[in-house]
Amino acid sequence: MDFFIYESVKCIFSTNPINVQRVAEGVSTCVYRIIFQRETFYLRVLPEEGASFAPEVAVHKYLRQLQVKVPEVIYFDHLYEPLQRSVMVTTEIKGVPLSASSELSQDELATIMVEAGRDLARINSMRVEGFGWVKHNLLDTDIEHICAERATDRAFMLEYWEADLAYLGEQILDASEIVALERVRASYDFLLSSEPGYLAHGDFDMTHIFQENGRYTGIIDFGEIRGTNRWYDLGHFHMRDGEYISYSHWLSLIRGYGEATLLPPNHEESIRFASILINIRALARSLRKHPPNRFTRHQLKVLREDIAVLLSGIL
Repeated sequence: MDFFIYESVKCIFSTNPINVQRVAEGVSTCVYRIIFQRETFYLRVLPEEGASFAPEVAVHKYLRQLQVKVPEVIYFDHLYEPLQRSVMVTTEIKGVPLSASSELSQDELATIMVEAGRDLARINSMRVEGFGWVKHNLLDTDIEHICAERATDRAFMLEYWEADLAYLGEQILDASEIVALERVRASYDFLLSSEPGYLAHGDFDMTHIFQENGRYTGIIDFGEIRGTNRWYDLGHFHMRDGEYISYSHWLSLIRGYGEATLLPPNHEESIRFASILINIRALARSLRKHPPNRFTRHQLKVLREDIAVLLSGIL
């Protein structure tokens, strides 16, 4: 594969780069860093046959029209003949992720989070037809219409609820916590039927928010996009908040989000409920693969806090 990548880079760009590096962080796609003297680009290759980057191209195009700080797509081929795969090349977001920015002050981080919150609100404004994973197995070159796999948000968010809850009840949660979770789910179930589908980044946390010299530079990696209600990304961030930096910044993110779109009075409950549903799925998946670690311990702590807050609001 790497030989064909190097040959492809020569075809896509008019000049040869200084270096081409495989990026270890790529999970859903194969990612290569293409380094020139003054600029760096990222080449992404979908590993699945018959899949296309078309939905992500549409997302990047739409968001950049809204002035959201995301990479620009400079090259896209629905089916790049030499590789027989879909290929996309994007510009670089400068700097490093907030997860690796422990040298910044709490005020600097808060300011960056407010800006990221504004951009996240714009990301979540994009309409998606349906819920769940965005369909990538397109049979044509349409890059304007984004469709997801499920008809309802409830079907997507609760697809594995019973199985995951049963597993966690055997592994890490006691019987009273299972009862509390079922009560919370039933009481806040209405939140899963009140909205159409919107775009979610899908994996939004501090590893995807970038800064350079203390200034916000943008958001990366839309390989996990899906159609959800508008609280999914905020809920996911809340679940991960505090993993890399000890103090919380989700309230700063919400403040920025609220500067870009109107937040309803019950937005905190909506975010915590989304966080619980995401957390149950993430915990079950993680613990099925490996023993508890600092990430799952953090998730469990957040889960218990969210349960307590939402239970207090149930009459």
